[in-house]
Amino acid sequence: MNKALLKPAEFFLRARERPPRPWQGYLVVFAAYLLSGTANQLATRNLPNPTLLGPSWVWMAIGVVIGSLVLWGLLGFLLHLLTGLGARAFELAGWIFAPGIVTGLGLLVVAALFPVEASLPPPPTDPNQLTPWLRQYQSAVHTSTFAQAGRVLGLLGMLWGAWILYHGTRVLAERKAALVVALYLLVIVVLSLPSLFTK
Repeated sequence: MNKALLKPAEFFLRARERPPRPWQGYLVVFAAYLLSGTANQLATRNLPNPTLLGPSWVWMAIGVVIGSLVLWGLLGFLLHLLTGLGARAFELAGWIFAPGIVTGLGLLVVAALFPVEASLPPPPTDPNQLTPWLRQYQSAVHTSTFAQAGRVLGLLGMLWGAWILYHGTRVLAERKAALVVALYLLVIVVLSLPSLFTK
């Protein structure tokens, strides 16, 4: 893990000499998702449960499993299309999220120290009243210290991931490194735009 985070070129040079381990990449994505989801649950511990269909941690767990699997699969498939690396592309796709484990641990600390605070009643069962309530809930979370820290750490994690991706593709598919990283950075910019214009 430390090699992938701090010396990715050396890490992927060694990885190139062994058979691909695509599911190892998935476990990295899963761990990053799990830490992020757990931090969110910890940060919102003082707020009412926004889900009417059971404990929120159950839905968080389901989202972690499905979300990490779908994201890892899509990114691995796109990397395979761009580089032709086959199973190795899915391994690389996972290691891009290794910084998410570090930022996820940081988010856990922020969530423990700065929980989201808001005076909200339990969610109403009337659908007409539920929508305004959800807006208040989302506003409280979005403007919290936890959410602001999450946006900063998330951006740092994505840029760190781009650095890992660059070294990974440079070692495994040298001629495609610039194209792959350029497309990845473009995705980061597109994903970051909404937060720049949200009040």
